[in-house]
Amino acid sequence: MLFGGEDFFQPFSLRNIRIESEDPVAELFFWKNISSRALRFWPAFFLEKDDLRKAVEIQAPLFCTISRRGITGVEVQIEPLRPWIVAQWNKREYYVSQDGFAWDTANELNKMIRGIVRPNAPLITFSDDFPSPALENSSAIVSRVVFPLELLQGWLDGLAENRWGARVEQISVSRREGKFLLKLVFDKGGAHVLLWGDRPRWKELSSALSQIMEQLHFLGNNIIIDTTYTDRIIVRGMARGDQEGSGR
Repeated sequence: MLFGGEDFFQPFSLRNIRIESEDPVAELFFWKNISSRALRFWPAFFLEKDDLRKAVEIQAPLFCTISRRGITGVEVQIEPLRPWIVAQWNKREYYVSQDGFAWDTANELNKMIRGIVRPNAPLITFSDDFPSPALENSSAIVSRVVFPLELLQGWLDGLAENRWGARVEQISVSRREGKFLLKLVFDKGGAHVLLWGDRPRWKELSSALSQIMEQLHFLGNNIIIDTTYTDRIIVRGMARGDQEGSGR
């Protein structure tokens, strides 16, 4: 009688599913990953909901939240991940959200899901010293960035404080002598600035760098402005290479 009553009245069936999404393509990933058992039995759904959310978020650049509505109901919100910066590892470009999620800029889903727009920010390239985002499995397209995002945010904020910061088109990040070294690329590669990643020191350099940047049109193209020395700033041609400095 109990099994017959449950089969007829289905009191354990999941009801009142409310899905909020800006895009039907995004919603499809929810239905693609939910199991028939979770639909049939709401206790099973709430046992599996974390795995369901994770499956949605690694298979598409989406942010998914699942919450309960009453006893047998559920509310699902699915939003696209918003690209914050574009970063490059091993010559592959990735969109990176402020939460640290990364996915390939060449993925077709970027064109299919609304709200994914290339940000107006300098391209950030990482040297081979830094690991690229690692995917959990072959079906995943979204991964986590292995780099302190608060450090990136600090660098971008530091550049925004200077008038010439808006002219930076690319930031190359590498390591030298155990420290972060940034190479800022200006004006389609016509000028480079070598800068330690120690942002507090940027304030000391700000005035001198501003004066030099204002005179770039007199200095010509292919110029490197090396601020890695402890007591001076060196302006030179790129033909000599860009690894001088380091306080020597």
